Amino acid sequence: MTRCEVDLHVLYGIPCVGKSTAAIEFAYQRGIRTVVPTDCLRETQRAFASPHQHPALFEVTHTAWQLHGPPTRVNIEAGFRDHADAVAPAIRHVAAKLARDGFDAVIEGAHLHSGIIGALRTSLEAARVHASLLVVESADELRKCIRSKENARTSFAERKSWGDHVEIMLVIQDYLIRDAREHGIPITTTEEWSCSSTAITL
Repeated sequence: MTRCEVDLHVLYGIPCVGKSTAAIEFAYQRGIRTVVPTDCLRETQRAFASPHQHPALFEVTHTAWQLHGPPTRVNIEAGFRDHADAVAPAIRHVAAKLARDGFDAVIEGAHLHSGIIGALRTSLEAARVHASLLVVESADELRKCIRSKENARTSFAERKSWGDHVEIMLVIQDYLIRDAREHGIPITTTEEWSCSSTAITL
């Protein structure tokens, strides 16, 4: 029997919590052929814009607060939303393409919140959008994830600043948790997600 809708799985959260690995494992377990990282969408957008035109686009989730002033909770949250919203048009276009193609897919990344997910659900009539927020449970766990990710990168790769922004990243995670709870989006840890991704109903 032919399905009328595709399933679009959205896995999001702050950097370094294991989204990419979890998304790939999830897709493999379910025979899903496409995993889209929002990092790649952001980089494509940057190629066609300038920092003067779209300053938030040229920051990252945990540095965009600088466009608002000192690193207060309000500014950190506002900067994150600005950066995510700058990437949102590319996410919407790619999601629409995936829905038109008729194949299930996974979108994973740090550039999402309930507003962007809600817009996908509203605009994609041919897709069911399933979202989950992936979180860490402590600063120590996040630091461990950062070390693991850094160790997995090649020696000549550009150094990232994740380890210098743990506190700011956790402020963003607190915001995302509140936001997810307010909008009924499931919240899961890497371990919980890994267990659920292998529990496939045939």
